[in-house]
Amino acid sequence: MRIALSMSTTFFRSLRFRLIASVVTIEIVMLSLLVWNNIAIIHTTHTDRLRDTAFSMIQQTANNSGTYMAAVDYATLQYYLEKVMGYKELAYLVILDRNDGAVITLGSAPRKTWPLMDSHPARVTDGVFDISGEILVADQPMGKVLMGFSLSLMEEAIRKSRIRGISIAATAIILTAIVTVLIGLGLTRRLGMLSIAAQDVGKGNYSITLPIETKDEVGRTATAFNRMVAEVSNRTRKLEEAEAKARKAETRARKLLAENRQLTRTSLTALEDERKHLARELHDELGQCITAIRADARSIRGLSKGCDDRVDASAGAILDVASRIYEVVHSMMQRLRPGVLDDLGLVEALKEELSAWQERNPYTKCKITVSGDLASLGERINITIYRIVQECLTNVSKYAQARHVTVDLSNTSGKLVLNVVDDGKGIDPTISAGGLGVIGMRERVEALGGKFQLETAQGKGVSIMVTVPLMNVEKGTTEYA
Repeated sequence: MRIALSMSTTFFRSLRFRLIASVVTIEIVMLSLLVWNNIAIIHTTHTDRLRDTAFSMIQQTANNSGTYMAAVDYATLQYYLEKVMGYKELAYLVILDRNDGAVITLGSAPRKTWPLMDSHPARVTDGVFDISGEILVADQPMGKVLMGFSLSLMEEAIRKSRIRGISIAATAIILTAIVTVLIGLGLTRRLGMLSIAAQDVGKGNYSITLPIETKDEVGRTATAFNRMVAEVSNRTRKLEEAEAKARKAETRARKLLAENRQLTRTSLTALEDERKHLARELHDELGQCITAIRADARSIRGLSKGCDDRVDASAGAILDVASRIYEVVHSMMQRLRPGVLDDLGLVEALKEELSAWQERNPYTKCKITVSGDLASLGERINITIYRIVQECLTNVSKYAQARHVTVDLSNTSGKLVLNVVDDGKGIDPTISAGGLGVIGMRERVEALGGKFQLETAQGKGVSIMVTVPLMNVEKGTTEYA
């Protein structure tokens, strides 16, 4: 049922139906107007004929009746009038004398009062066209002639003419519709084939080829359509081949990118492990050696005191150099792996880093704000956040020329969010600073399943936001400056 309804709806919307319906509608309107006009003409013709006939007959009857009445020959007048009554449309005939008394009455004349006279058959309402005429003899009135003409024959003739006109019009409409349908089907058949072929091409079937039956406009359109389909098919095939190559290249690039990211993450992990190992080695080995050197120098100074000033001076110099070496080694260990990060946690390590950075950059005010539970984030997250803040501060000191830097670290709604914002001159996001740069920071964050965002504009500073998904959120806010 639905399929039949859909097909019916499609047919009514088709060019074929609209063309046929338009032509048939125009024919119906034109023939209807023609029939209506013909009926009006027929009606006017019949009424005018009856009027002319009636007035001619009453004039002639009045003249002849006057002659007979002057000769007082009423028998002949009766015979004459009976012959006049033989006219098939005449309903009655009455001869009145000077006093309007009926002298002769023939047909179905009114019995009580004489009807009002009519001016035209078209204005008659009682079905009889009533007229009267004066009977004059030597210009002297002798009486009147009253005649009534029945309209039934005229109306029957008009009805037959109307039926005949409508029948002819209906026949013409039917024949026109048949001819229009046949012509329309012939004209629109190839257009329908072109429409169906276009729909198939729209669905991706490029193997369609239209037959070229004639070399008229439709034939030339079909030829152009075939060329277009062939060209589209060729270009589509080339495009599909290019897309296949592009997908293959994209797959290979994604694989290489994944491998490169894995390599970068592995390298960063190895780098942190190596830094941790070096820091431990410096602390364990070199730190012990420096401690031993300082102890020996103090012992030498104590033994040589008051004996040899040069030995005492050399021992003091050894102590000074040992202290300087210890400071350098301690600074190197802090840069490689801050011990406070392992001992006291991320927040204290960041506070110490910002405090040391503030001493080196006194003209830039730095503030850190922390909130939430940051004590049990894990070593990977701690070192990642620490390195990103360290890299951001290094970039600010080298490139930003900022007056203010804010570091905001929060643990809310299961997410660890880090924001580092400065009001400097802005940097190029592609710059790699301190061997890490934006790429290194992004890789560190993505290795934790997080998201890295950088916003910067010339003269409007830099804003870096890091989001890492977490669990077990707690509230609590502390601010340090």
